Amino acid sequence: MARGIVLPAEFHLQRLEAVDSTNAEAKRRAAQGASDGTVIQAGAQTAGRGRQGRVWESPPGNLYCSLLLRPDCAPGMAVQAGFLTALAAGEAVARHLPPEVAVRCKWPNDLLVDGAKVAGILLETGIDKTGRVDWLVIGLGINIASHPPAASYPTTSLIAAGADRVSPDDLLAAYCASFAVWRHRWREFGFEPVRRAWLAKASGIGKGIRVRLENEELTGVFADLDPGGALILETAAGERRRISAGDVFPAAA
Repeated sequence: MARGIVLPAEFHLQRLEAVDSTNAEAKRRAAQGASDGTVIQAGAQTAGRGRQGRVWESPPGNLYCSLLLRPDCAPGMAVQAGFLTALAAGEAVARHLPPEVAVRCKWPNDLLVDGAKVAGILLETGIDKTGRVDWLVIGLGINIASHPPAASYPTTSLIAAGADRVSPDDLLAAYCASFAVWRHRWREFGFEPVRRAWLAKASGIGKGIRVRLENEELTGVFADLDPGGALILETAAGERRRISAGDVFPAAA
């Protein structure tokens, strides 16, 4: 165990001073046969990535980690892991913030603190010859000491939001402890308990939103999550659209 970090028994920590990307390293190790529960943590990333190939700026002082799982499930189920990751990361973040600071989940894979992005989640999978998931890599970046300039969405860090004396190691330990609990619930009871808990923490639920897709932009009300985790958008015409991937913004933004 690396320098005093205590993780649940099913996790095996591999810490690196710097790496191109913790997800890339986890995928390399998956190809070499690394076991379920392998955790890659890096002090900095030289080529960090977010969703849709976006750059994730990765200076020292923030948390950069990836968790390798061997879930042996259908690809459609693997995406549900993003929601339990958001819940676990949100619980870890909330422990280090004043109680009045709101921590919310933003569909599909972000975490907000008082309406600004503080963390992002990146899921990547490898499929075996039978069409099932051979490995699932869950990348997590949490802004602790610094955050990039706001681009299409406001950003923040835990220190800027009022956290005191929080380290990447503190957050990693709290995140893994919460993730172990949520993963057990997911395995035992399926996605529905995760879905309900995520909706209770959701940003924008019941409000007007814009959803930016690859070739169009939709507006409507964030009505629900479907049983698999897709966003249900209710348009002004009363149509309910199922959105499986896209970028979400407040309607007025």
